[in-house]
Amino acid sequence: MNAISEFGLMLIQILQSMSPAFDGPMNVVSFLGTIEFYLILVPLLYWTVNTRLGLRVLLILISADFVGTFLKLLLHQPRPYWVSDKVKSMATDTTYSLPSNHANDSLAVWGYLAYHVRQRWFWIAATVIVFLIGVSRVYLGVHFPHDVIVGWVVGGVVLMLFITGEQRLSPWLSAQSAGTLIGMGFGLSVAIVLMGLLAGAVIAGSPDPVAWASFAAEARSPAGFFTLGGALFGAVAGFVLMQQYACFRTDGPWMQRSGRFLLGMVGVLICWQGLSILFGLITTDETAMGYILRYIRYALTTGWAMFGAPWVFLRVKLAERG
Repeated sequence: MNAISEFGLMLIQILQSMSPAFDGPMNVVSFLGTIEFYLILVPLLYWTVNTRLGLRVLLILISADFVGTFLKLLLHQPRPYWVSDKVKSMATDTTYSLPSNHANDSLAVWGYLAYHVRQRWFWIAATVIVFLIGVSRVYLGVHFPHDVIVGWVVGGVVLMLFITGEQRLSPWLSAQSAGTLIGMGFGLSVAIVLMGLLAGAVIAGSPDPVAWASFAAEARSPAGFFTLGGALFGAVAGFVLMQQYACFRTDGPWMQRSGRFLLGMVGVLICWQGLSILFGLITTDETAMGYILRYIRYALTTGWAMFGAPWVFLRVKLAERG
């Protein structure tokens, strides 16, 4: 084990030797970097604040998570509790450690929100949130400090590239037809899947060390790339269809906005969890059919959020046409 990892293990042990009163708060903070949290945040923004902001937050999240997941596979590094029994695993994860996607995703998402809000107080709040999420992952024993630092760097690069690309490509994308945009979304989603499969093929000849290979039994699964690909296609297709057939206004009384959020989240849970249970009766997740069904499940989940829910909102008078 190299000196950086040894230092990281020492720092983790110091953090974990602090009062156990921090265990609960650190788990709560860590939740802010999970898919469950983003399944709440993105619809909340999209349905009650601004549709374009909600879409772009989802797109930068997918972009950051793809880059991080791709790098995880190529680097295939162990988590702290995989290599040291002195580290308490207060959370578990089956993917590789470097970089931290919690750190990566949170910096990209909160950084983009701060860039959009452009208020000093929000920049401070976003910085604190991103920092605490990173610290929580080290405290919980699931990441080395350098995993988090690299994650922040990756997230920062993705954020800068996304903002630059947004400024340059938005006029061109606005001029494209609905069919072209949906086709592009599908093509990019397939590219994500193929890149993930390629990364897996590249490291196929480099088995994990026996000492911690049992912890990484699912670390080389391409499931995450099918998740991201499906989510991207559903988001793009759903947003395009929303603009064509269910364009709605996100303003209105807060009771109306709350109604939109609650009703919409029922659909999100049905697509995300309900289909997971249903598809689980058909096949297991780690099969070719399982991967395809995972792609479909996430495409339907984001498609519902972007198009299905707004269409329903208009029908039940929870939103005005935009």
